[in-house]
Parts: sequence; structure tokens; C-alpha cells
Amino acid sequence: MIFRDRKLQQHCERAAAVVTGCPAEQLPVLGLMDAWYWFRLTEGEDSPRVAEAIEHLLSAELRPALRQLYQQAGDKMNENAVRFRDRLSELAGERFG
Repeated sequence: MIFRDRKLQQHCERAAAVVTGCPAEQLPVLGLMDAWYWFRLTEGEDSPRVAEAIEHLLSAELRPALRQLYQQAGDKMNENAVRFRDRLSELAGERFG
């Protein structure tokens, strides 16, 4: 995965490095989700970093791991996670989970 923004890449790598107990292919997805949340909180919804995080999450490269993550989570997500999943589903034009 090639990042345009170095801070986004660094955040994703740090976040993914602390995750344990999940498949390796899901680590970039979890790192991007953490980065999306952080940059949305600190920079706002219209941040270029937020947009790039979404772009990577929905990429052909990561979409299988994203599907797998949501399938594994099933109904065990809080309402914020469900809203984010639904938003990604709408942007992707497919139902995750």
C-alpha cells in the first residue's frame, strides 16, 4: 500500500503494531480504522488524511480483509462501529458484515 501522507502512514503502522490476536491481513485495516478515527477527531471530517484512510480501506487490496473483519465481528459491535461499517458499505456499494 502506498500512502500519499506520511503522518497517516506512520499512524497506521504504529496502530497496527500494537494489535495482537488477529490475522496479519487485518492489521492494515485496523491501523487505518484507528487512523481514520484519530484524524477525523483531530482534523475534522473533511481532512485529506481521513479521505485517504477511507480510500485505502475500500481499496481492492484491503477489501477482502475488511469483509473478513466485519464477518467475524458479526453483531458484536457497538453502535459507532455499526455506523462506520454502514458508511463504508454505502461508499463501497456492497454490504459488509
